[in-house]
Parts: sequence; structure tokens; C-alpha cells
Amino acid sequence: MTASKLDSFRFGVAAASLGMHPSHTLEQKFAALRNAGFKYTEVGFAGYIDWLRQEIPDLPDSTCPEAWGEGGEPDPSDDELWEAMYKKADDLVALAAKYDLKVLMLQPLNQYEGWPQGSEREEWAWRKAQRWLILCSKIGVEQIQVGSEDKPDANAPYEKIAKDLYKLADFAARLNPPVKIAYESWCFGDRLGSWEETWKLVQLANHPNLGLCLDTAQFPLSPDYGYKVRTGEGYTDQQFDEMLQRMSQVPGEKIFYVELSECVKPVVPLGQGSPFDTWAEKAQSPRGDRFVWAICGRPVPFIGRDAGRQVRTQEDYGRARVADCLKVILDSGFNGPIMFEFFEAISMERGDENVPEIYSNAAAKSLKHLKTLF
Repeated sequence: MTASKLDSFRFGVAAASLGMHPSHTLEQKFAALRNAGFKYTEVGFAGYIDWLRQEIPDLPDSTCPEAWGEGGEPDPSDDELWEAMYKKADDLVALAAKYDLKVLMLQPLNQYEGWPQGSEREEWAWRKAQRWLILCSKIGVEQIQVGSEDKPDANAPYEKIAKDLYKLADFAARLNPPVKIAYESWCFGDRLGSWEETWKLVQLANHPNLGLCLDTAQFPLSPDYGYKVRTGEGYTDQQFDEMLQRMSQVPGEKIFYVELSECVKPVVPLGQGSPFDTWAEKAQSPRGDRFVWAICGRPVPFIGRDAGRQVRTQEDYGRARVADCLKVILDSGFNGPIMFEFFEAISMERGDENVPEIYSNAAAKSLKHLKTLF
């Protein structure tokens, strides 16, 4: 792999990473990406809904049960909301094109798989998934990111989870245009919190339209071998090298896309004076400590904390060894899209109108540095 070969890959930035304040609109983010030189992006479902409500202010509220949905997403039965989303799909594509961008992915479909056979939640999750996938096809995205199940009561056997994923991939493959299912491990789930577990399920499901989304920040926070954010222990160089060796066995064609993100080491652990303590206490997230770290402690690769503005020691750059991960993935023959995805909630939740520009420019600087490493 050379720097010139790397130029052939489609690099983009997740729009969700360019600000978390209501004032950070999708159009602002698209403009910032264009100005930073990017041509591709990944749109978050919540961001799409926020944009939709700006476009059509009198839409009804979602009736989705609070414990079942996120980001203001509609219930599968909210026909008026879904029809508005479908109707505005072309307008989203046009908005992106206005800024010379193409939307490659929609994310994240979550809490879909693993519900007990015949349960109400299983039936509801399937209706929701169909709604999402139809929207993806109408927008024309290549892939949808499916985050691995992190709800403890979605405890069906692996065989049932694999059937759920097969059903999703098969439905998506039959759409016109089809949509690929990129299954990503979410580190804050105890059961499916490592990419190794999602890879087992992708193999078990065995559908050509189902593959992996690999996010380099999820590896250091894996419940199996990652950092324990309350103590700072874990994720040694040996563990990392062993993990890379396992990853080198994954065929490139089953890696659908890659997200580049860093993870700072919990040098000062959560609850012991960490800079994320106040955010964690305020959020009281039911997803736990690893989620707090995943939403607060993922700086732009090679740039460091707060888009490079709070780099005081080497630790502020992170410990995910992003370039090493990417080299292993590229050696597999992977040739899909590569998205920068980073989250620093404390900085991104501020109402600073410059946040989208600051982080877009940081991503551009990161990409430039990355190419010097190949």
C-alpha cells in the first residue's frame, strides 16, 4: 500500500461528528466538509430527522416508546413522519450535491437483532428496520450501519441473531437500489462488544449482502480486552498485537467500510477526576461507562483532543494505533469507503458556530498526515 494507492479510496467524514448542538445544522456541516475538501459523508438518522423538522416544522411528534427509540426517531406506525422522510429523500441528496458531497451511509440502525422469538419487541424491531431500509434505498446510500445489540434483554441465541441479520440483509438486497448491511460492534454492549463477536455472526448468517463495519475506536474499549475506564487497566501492546493478528484473517470482501477514530487512554480514570466525569454524571447514560468514553474520548486521529486544542502530552493523541489498524485492513484487500468518525461531546455540544468547520479541517489535516504514513 502506497500513498498514491490510498488516493484511490473514498475518504469522508461522518456528519454526526461535526457538532452536537442544535445550531450545528446539516447544511452547515455539508458546507464545512466541502470547504475542507471532502466529497463523501455519512449521515446520522437523528441528523436527518432534525433537518426534516427544519424543512417541515409542523410535523407531528413521534409516538415511539421512549425506551425503544433514540434521537427522536419515529415509531414504525408513524406513517405521516415516514412519508415525509421518504418524500424529502431526494431533497437531502440535492442538498449534499449542492456542496459537492455524496451521502454513502446512513447510521445507526440499533437494537434490531437478538430479541426473543415471538416477542413484541422482535416484531416491532423488524417493522422499524424495514422502514429504515426503504429510506436508505430512497436516499440512494450504499450502506446502512447496524450497531450491535447492547440491550441485555435481547438475549436470543447466536443462531437466532444470525437469522435476524440474514433476514435484514436479504430484505435490503432486494430493494431497488439495494443497500448493504454493515454490522459494527458497539463496545458498550457486554455480549456483542467486540468486532470478533460481530464477525462470528456475519459468518454464521452467511449472506453476501452482510459484512462488517470496523471502527478503530471500538477496539480499545472492547469488553473482552480493552480499557477498563474506571481503573485505566487493559489494552496492552500484546493484546493489541494479538487482536491485529486475528483481524488479519478477515477477508477484505467482508469488510464493507471502515471508520477511523481514536480513543484516549483513561490515564485519569472515570470517577477519579477524569475530564469526562461531569458529563457522565449529567448524562446518566444507561449504556454505562464505556459509552461515556466512546462519546467523550474519541479525538480526531493524529490531531488529538479537542481538535488539537488540548494536546498537552502524547496521551492526548490517543492510543488506538489507527494507522496500524488501517494497514492490516488494507492488506486484507479491502477497497470500500473510509469514514472519519470522532466524538468529543464536551466540545461538540457547545453552541459555537465554528465547531463544524473546526472538526472538518481537523479531519482534513488528519487525512493529510495519514498519507505520509504509507
